[in-house]
Amino acid sequence: MNDTAVIGIDSGNSKTAAICCTPDGRVVAWHRVGSSNYQTLGAARAQAALTEALLPVARAARAAGLTVRAFGIGLNGLDRPKDRDVLAPLVAQVIARLGEDVPVAPDAPCVLRNDAFLVLRAGTDDGVGIAVSSGSGGNCAGASRDGRLLQVGGLTGELGDGGGAGHIALEALRAAGLARDGRGWRTSFSDKVVALLGLSSIEDIVDFAIPGQAPAGWQDDGPPQVGLLAPLVFQAAAEGDLVCRRILADVGCALGRAARIAAFRLGFAPDDPVPLVLGGSVLMHAEDPTFARAILLEMQTQYRNAVPSTLAHHPVLGALLLGLDALAASDGDLAARLADGRLRAILGPQVTGLF
Repeated sequence: MNDTAVIGIDSGNSKTAAICCTPDGRVVAWHRVGSSNYQTLGAARAQAALTEALLPVARAARAAGLTVRAFGIGLNGLDRPKDRDVLAPLVAQVIARLGEDVPVAPDAPCVLRNDAFLVLRAGTDDGVGIAVSSGSGGNCAGASRDGRLLQVGGLTGELGDGGGAGHIALEALRAAGLARDGRGWRTSFSDKVVALLGLSSIEDIVDFAIPGQAPAGWQDDGPPQVGLLAPLVFQAAAEGDLVCRRILADVGCALGRAARIAAFRLGFAPDDPVPLVLGGSVLMHAEDPTFARAILLEMQTQYRNAVPSTLAHHPVLGALLLGLDALAASDGDLAARLADGRLRAILGPQVTGLF
């Protein structure tokens, strides 16, 4: 496998990260572009973004004398069978386009998953367990030892899903609004929002819905990019704000319930030491432990031996490992290095240092 390259892609709501490595754990190239979520961009623009992300790393593989022999791809928006019906041929077209320009093995496997599964694969040596991801949105994904995969949630707030930065910040804004006239407890989140946005009072958040009235530097076609306010919730909670702590506990409990249900449906026994990987930008950079603690405590109501960990590396590591998994079926040495975590330990710091 001296001439082999593997490409991994992490496609999220705000960014698309592509990276190329060799089976011995050497990173060859990486590239990052904006969103490639077809549910928000449409199929054509998503395809263009994926191509823009992939071409530079594939060309770097060609320049290094390598042939791309596997792909691991995690896509935000790959939630339902009908999403796969759109995205599988779309990705196949992107890879076919690559093959016109760079060496791609004709039988190169392509592992295609929802991006929440990247958190699980990046956080475990074998990809088995439960992952809870909280970034711009929230999601839960799980895999059993017999190969079954399950996603719980991750669709839309209108169907009861949530758990990401936007959800957390919106709940805090609602609490701030209720506190404004005494319908709810006072929260220091209000003061933090006013200071950050340069408002006279919290009620001036309404200006974001008035064309041309938003403060300079912020969108004026609706509320502010609500998810950007989520760190203020964690700051207030870390300072002892009970309202924000309650919000983080409630949202965390909902994600923990998704994790618990995923473990049950995948057949984990109550005494099993179920790996629980917490990932996504919100969980990985939280200033207050309330959110993560609530997820774990809810999980432990049924799985008392759950083994929690917070993802230490960029989730595109999971995409690389999924691609390497596909190659390992015909390479015993590669399979052994994946099973004992050697490759994850080698690749993790490299990947995180790039993105």
